[in-house]
Amino acid sequence: MKLCKFSLFFALFAAVCLPVAAQTRLELNIPFNFVAAGKSLPAGHYSVSTGMGERRSWFISGDHTSVLVLALSMHSPETTHRPSLVFLQAGGTYSLAQIWDGTHAGLEVLKSNVKQTLVSEGGKYVEIAAAE
Repeated sequence: MKLCKFSLFFALFAAVCLPVAAQTRLELNIPFNFVAAGKSLPAGHYSVSTGMGERRSWFISGDHTSVLVLALSMHSPETTHRPSLVFLQAGGTYSLAQIWDGTHAGLEVLKSNVKQTLVSEGGKYVEIAAAE
C-alpha cells in the first residue's frame, strides 16, 4: 500500500514539474530598450532560456548582446501567467522584473548591485508575451 501511495505521489509530482522544466526557452520581441542585471539592452528580438540547466539563472540573448540574470522563485496561486517577461517602467526606464513560464510558477529577477536612483514612485508593470 505504501508503495502504491508513493508511486501515485511521484506520478503526480512528475506531471506537475515536467511541463515547467520543459518550458525553458522563450522567444520575444521587446519593443523598447530595457535594463537586465544592470546592463542596458536595445529593443529587439530576444531568446530567454535557463542558464546552465538551472531555473535560478536565465540567459537573455539578442542579435548583438546578451546577459545572464539571476532570479528567485515566486508563485501566483490564483493566476496562471502566460509565458512572458514583466518589466517595471519608471521614469522612462524599463527594468526586467519577472519571468513567467506559462504556469503558476514564476521568477523574480534579482536587482543588480549598481546604485539605483529613484526617478519616479508609482511605476507601472508592462508584460511582454512570448511568441508562440
